Amino acid sequence: MGQGLALNLVARLSAVLCACAALSGCAKTELSPMMTAVGTMAKATLVQIKDKRAKSTAVAAKPVSRAEIEAYGVPILRAVIEFRAADVFLTLSDSKGGVQTWTTTDGTTFTLRDGVLIHTRGLGPDILSADAPTVAQLLQNGATYERRYFFLGADDQTARRSYTCTVTVVGRETITVVERTHNVTHVKEACARPQGSIGSEYWIEGSKIRRSVQSTSGLAGLILFERVVD
Repeated sequence: MGQGLALNLVARLSAVLCACAALSGCAKTELSPMMTAVGTMAKATLVQIKDKRAKSTAVAAKPVSRAEIEAYGVPILRAVIEFRAADVFLTLSDSKGGVQTWTTTDGTTFTLRDGVLIHTRGLGPDILSADAPTVAQLLQNGATYERRYFFLGADDQTARRSYTCTVTVVGRETITVVERTHNVTHVKEACARPQGSIGSEYWIEGSKIRRSVQSTSGLAGLILFERVVD
Protein backbone atom coordinates (compact mmCIF):
# COMPACT_ATOMS: atom_id res chain seq x y z
CA MET A 1 0.00 0.00 0.00
CA GLY A 2 1.39 3.40 -0.96
CA GLN A 3 1.76 6.16 1.60
CA GLY A 4 -0.94 8.24 -0.11
CA LEU A 5 -3.49 5.44 0.18
CA ALA A 6 -2.53 4.79 3.80
CA LEU A 7 -2.90 8.49 4.62
CA ASN A 8 -6.28 8.62 2.92
CA LEU A 9 -7.40 5.47 4.73
CA VAL A 10 -6.45 6.74 8.17
CA ALA A 11 -7.98 10.15 7.47
CA ARG A 12 -11.25 8.47 6.51
CA LEU A 13 -11.14 6.03 9.41
CA SER A 14 -10.39 8.72 11.99
CA ALA A 15 -14.11 9.44 12.05
CA VAL A 16 -14.81 6.01 13.55
CA LEU A 17 -12.63 6.53 16.62
CA CYS A 18 -15.56 7.63 18.78
CA ALA A 19 -17.49 4.52 17.82
CA CYS A 20 -14.53 2.24 18.43
CA ALA A 21 -13.72 3.74 21.80
CA ALA A 22 -17.32 3.39 22.90
CA LEU A 23 -17.73 -0.11 21.56
CA SER A 24 -14.56 -1.31 23.27
CA GLY A 25 -16.47 -1.35 26.53
CA CYS A 26 -19.53 -3.14 25.13
CA ALA A 27 -18.59 -6.65 26.21
CA LYS A 28 -21.47 -8.41 27.95
CA THR A 29 -19.10 -9.28 30.77
CA GLU A 30 -17.39 -6.74 32.99
CA LEU A 31 -13.94 -5.66 31.83
CA SER A 32 -10.98 -5.65 34.19
CA PRO A 33 -9.81 -2.40 35.82
CA MET A 34 -6.87 -2.35 33.40
CA MET A 35 -9.19 -2.53 30.38
CA THR A 36 -11.55 0.04 31.88
CA ALA A 37 -8.71 2.52 32.39
CA VAL A 38 -7.48 2.09 28.84
CA GLY A 39 -11.01 2.36 27.48
CA THR A 40 -11.65 5.58 29.43
CA MET A 41 -8.47 7.08 28.08
CA ALA A 42 -9.46 6.11 24.54
CA LYS A 43 -12.83 7.84 24.81
CA ALA A 44 -11.28 11.02 26.22
CA THR A 45 -8.43 11.30 23.75
CA LEU A 46 -9.02 10.66 20.07
CA VAL A 47 -5.80 11.44 18.26
CA GLN A 48 -3.56 10.21 15.48
CA ILE A 49 -0.16 8.94 16.59
CA LYS A 50 2.34 11.81 16.87
CA ASP A 51 5.55 12.80 18.58
CA LYS A 52 4.96 12.50 22.30
CA ARG A 53 5.67 16.21 22.74
CA ALA A 54 2.99 17.26 20.23
CA LYS A 55 -0.38 18.50 21.42
CA SER A 56 -3.29 16.10 20.97
CA THR A 57 -6.09 17.19 18.63
CA ALA A 58 -9.58 15.85 19.29
CA VAL A 59 -11.54 14.49 16.32
CA ALA A 60 -15.22 15.33 16.05
CA ALA A 61 -16.81 13.54 13.11
CA LYS A 62 -19.71 11.31 12.24
CA PRO A 63 -18.82 7.69 13.04
CA VAL A 64 -18.12 5.45 10.08
CA SER A 65 -19.97 2.14 9.84
CA ARG A 66 -18.30 -1.23 9.69
CA ALA A 67 -19.47 -1.56 6.09
CA GLU A 68 -17.61 1.63 5.18
CA ILE A 69 -14.45 0.43 6.93
CA GLU A 70 -14.60 -2.97 5.23
CA ALA A 71 -15.13 -1.30 1.85
CA TYR A 72 -11.43 -0.41 1.82
CA GLY A 73 -10.68 -4.11 1.43
CA VAL A 74 -7.61 -4.13 3.69
CA PRO A 75 -6.97 -5.54 7.19
CA ILE A 76 -7.34 -2.96 9.97
CA LEU A 77 -5.88 -3.08 13.49
CA ARG A 78 -6.80 -0.57 16.17
CA ALA A 79 -4.23 0.43 18.80
CA VAL A 80 -4.74 2.49 21.95
CA ILE A 81 -1.31 3.59 23.18
CA GLU A 82 -1.52 4.57 26.82
CA PHE A 83 1.65 6.60 27.30
CA ARG A 84 0.96 8.67 24.16
CA ALA A 85 -2.76 9.06 24.82
CA ALA A 86 -3.24 7.93 21.22
CA ASP A 87 -6.06 5.97 19.56
CA VAL A 88 -5.13 4.99 16.00
CA PHE A 89 -5.89 2.63 13.14
CA LEU A 90 -3.06 0.71 11.51
CA THR A 91 -2.72 -1.01 8.16
CA LEU A 92 -0.81 -4.21 7.46
CA SER A 93 2.60 -3.49 5.92
CA ASP A 94 4.20 -6.95 6.06
CA SER A 95 3.11 -10.51 6.74
CA LYS A 96 5.25 -13.64 6.93
CA GLY A 97 3.48 -16.67 8.31
CA GLY A 98 2.05 -15.74 11.67
CA VAL A 99 4.23 -12.63 12.01
CA GLN A 100 2.49 -9.42 10.96
CA THR A 101 3.75 -5.84 11.00
CA TRP A 102 1.22 -3.01 11.32
CA THR A 103 2.11 0.59 10.50
CA THR A 104 0.86 4.10 11.24
CA THR A 105 1.19 6.94 8.73
CA ASP A 106 4.25 8.30 10.57
CA GLY A 107 6.08 4.98 10.28
CA THR A 108 5.59 3.68 13.83
CA THR A 109 5.28 -0.09 13.63
CA PHE A 110 4.00 -2.91 15.80
CA THR A 111 4.94 -6.50 15.01
CA LEU A 112 2.83 -9.32 16.43
CA ARG A 113 3.29 -13.07 16.16
CA ASP A 114 -0.15 -14.69 16.07
CA GLY A 115 -1.47 -11.58 17.81
CA VAL A 116 1.19 -11.39 20.54
CA LEU A 117 3.43 -8.30 20.46
CA ILE A 118 7.10 -9.10 19.80
CA HIS A 119 8.59 -5.74 18.83
CA THR A 120 7.88 -2.07 18.16
CA ARG A 121 9.63 0.68 16.23
CA GLY A 122 9.11 4.42 16.56
CA LEU A 123 7.70 4.58 20.09
CA GLY A 124 10.99 5.68 21.63
CA PRO A 125 11.08 3.13 24.48
CA ASP A 126 10.77 0.28 21.98
CA ILE A 127 10.64 -3.47 22.35
CA LEU A 128 13.57 -4.62 20.23
CA SER A 129 12.51 -8.26 20.45
CA ALA A 130 10.53 -10.54 22.75
CA ASP A 131 9.86 -14.21 23.30
CA ALA A 132 6.12 -14.72 22.87
CA PRO A 133 3.77 -17.51 23.91
CA THR A 134 1.70 -19.26 21.29
CA VAL A 135 -2.09 -19.02 21.23
CA ALA A 136 -2.17 -22.69 22.25
CA GLN A 137 -0.12 -21.88 25.37
CA LEU A 138 -2.40 -18.96 26.22
CA LEU A 139 -5.42 -21.27 26.11
CA GLN A 140 -3.90 -23.73 28.60
CA ASN A 141 -5.09 -22.80 32.08
CA GLY A 142 -2.15 -22.89 34.48
CA ALA A 143 0.49 -23.03 31.74
CA THR A 144 3.88 -21.55 32.72
CA TYR A 145 6.74 -20.36 30.54
CA GLU A 146 9.60 -17.88 30.42
CA ARG A 147 9.23 -14.43 28.83
CA ARG A 148 12.26 -12.41 27.75
CA TYR A 149 12.14 -8.80 26.57
CA PHE A 150 14.94 -6.81 24.96
CA PHE A 151 14.08 -3.14 24.88
CA LEU A 152 15.53 0.30 24.34
CA GLY A 153 15.82 2.27 27.57
CA ALA A 154 15.74 6.00 28.20
CA ASP A 155 19.53 6.20 27.73
CA ASP A 156 19.28 4.43 24.33
CA GLN A 157 20.91 1.37 25.83
CA THR A 158 19.57 -2.13 25.27
CA ALA A 159 18.19 -3.79 28.37
CA ARG A 160 16.92 -7.30 29.02
CA ARG A 161 14.20 -8.44 31.39
CA SER A 162 13.20 -12.04 32.04
CA TYR A 163 9.90 -13.11 33.59
CA THR A 164 8.22 -16.32 34.63
CA CYS A 165 4.64 -16.23 33.34
CA THR A 166 1.47 -18.08 34.29
CA VAL A 167 -1.79 -18.25 32.34
CA THR A 168 -5.26 -18.05 33.86
CA VAL A 169 -8.22 -18.80 31.60
CA VAL A 170 -11.03 -16.57 32.88
CA GLY A 171 -13.75 -18.07 30.68
CA ARG A 172 -16.05 -17.47 27.73
CA GLU A 173 -17.26 -13.94 26.97
CA THR A 174 -18.93 -11.93 24.23
CA ILE A 175 -17.28 -8.71 23.09
CA THR A 176 -18.17 -6.13 20.45
CA VAL A 177 -15.62 -4.65 18.05
CA VAL A 178 -17.05 -1.94 15.77
CA GLU A 179 -20.62 -3.23 15.43
CA ARG A 180 -19.66 -6.90 15.34
CA THR A 181 -19.93 -9.32 18.25
CA HIS A 182 -17.39 -12.04 18.85
CA ASN A 183 -17.52 -15.07 21.15
CA VAL A 184 -14.12 -15.26 22.78
CA THR A 185 -12.12 -16.87 25.57
CA HIS A 186 -10.75 -14.33 28.06
CA VAL A 187 -7.22 -15.10 29.24
CA LYS A 188 -4.92 -13.36 31.72
CA GLU A 189 -1.13 -13.63 31.62
CA ALA A 190 0.75 -12.78 34.83
CA CYS A 191 4.53 -12.42 34.57
CA ALA A 192 6.91 -11.86 37.48
CA ARG A 193 10.59 -11.39 38.24
CA PRO A 194 12.32 -10.41 41.51
CA GLN A 195 12.26 -6.72 40.57
CA GLY A 196 8.57 -6.53 39.67
CA SER A 197 5.70 -7.90 37.61
CA ILE A 198 3.69 -7.18 34.46
CA GLY A 199 0.43 -8.51 33.10
CA SER A 200 -1.39 -8.84 29.79
CA GLU A 201 -4.90 -9.91 28.80
CA TYR A 202 -6.20 -11.60 25.67
CA TRP A 203 -9.64 -12.25 24.18
CA ILE A 204 -9.18 -15.21 21.84
CA GLU A 205 -11.61 -16.18 19.09
CA GLY A 206 -10.78 -19.68 17.85
CA SER A 207 -7.05 -19.44 17.06
CA LYS A 208 -7.10 -15.63 16.60
CA ILE A 209 -6.53 -12.97 19.22
CA ARG A 210 -9.41 -10.58 18.64
CA ARG A 211 -8.58 -8.11 21.44
CA SER A 212 -5.65 -7.75 23.80
CA VAL A 213 -4.10 -5.41 26.34
CA GLN A 214 -0.39 -6.08 26.25
CA SER A 215 2.62 -4.94 28.25
CA THR A 216 5.44 -3.30 26.36
CA SER A 217 8.70 -1.84 27.62
CA GLY A 218 8.58 -0.41 31.13
CA LEU A 219 8.35 3.17 29.84
CA ALA A 220 5.68 2.57 27.17
CA GLY A 221 3.19 0.83 29.48
CA LEU A 222 0.13 -0.90 28.05
CA ILE A 223 -1.25 -1.04 24.52
CA LEU A 224 -4.74 -2.18 23.59
CA PHE A 225 -5.08 -3.94 20.22
CA GLU A 226 -8.30 -4.87 18.40
CA ARG A 227 -8.57 -6.72 15.10
CA VAL A 228 -11.29 -4.68 13.42
CA VAL A 229 -11.00 -6.16 9.91
CA ASP A 230 -9.17 -9.44 9.26
